[in-house]
Amino acid sequence: MYSLIKPDEPFKRKPGQLLIYLGGQCRGRDWRLDAYTRFEKENLAFISPRRDSFIDPELDPAGHARQVAWEREAIEQANVCIFWLGEGLSNQAARVEIGYALGLKKPVLLGAQPGFMGVEHLTGFSGLVVASSLEGLLTRFASVLGDESLLANK
Repeated sequence: MYSLIKPDEPFKRKPGQLLIYLGGQCRGRDWRLDAYTRFEKENLAFISPRRDSFIDPELDPAGHARQVAWEREAIEQANVCIFWLGEGLSNQAARVEIGYALGLKKPVLLGAQPGFMGVEHLTGFSGLVVASSLEGLLTRFASVLGDESLLANK
């Protein structure tokens, strides 16, 4: 059975449990629900940075700094980072998080809706293959779940 770690919660896991960071699109329908449903019987702890409200860095710089620190630690603790990017130029924070995860040599899986702007640039710098559907992204994740080296990436 999976567990869920929400913003500002500690990064607790059961023995042998993988921590999976779910970054990316936070507007509209929460795509993370598909991951929870598909992998509900797996021994996973999903880390969701999605918050009920946006912390504006200009109105609440201390709150925003805490948010960023928590998200940095979440990526550092994660065994795998999965990102789903929405259309247009949104997802600026996710682009930074992807770079941070890659810099830490974390396994990163990436998917983007058709219409996501900048996918060529992102893939050119990262070397990542981008899934063009959420189903494709989650299928990729399912294929790496049996990789024992992920447990060594704590």
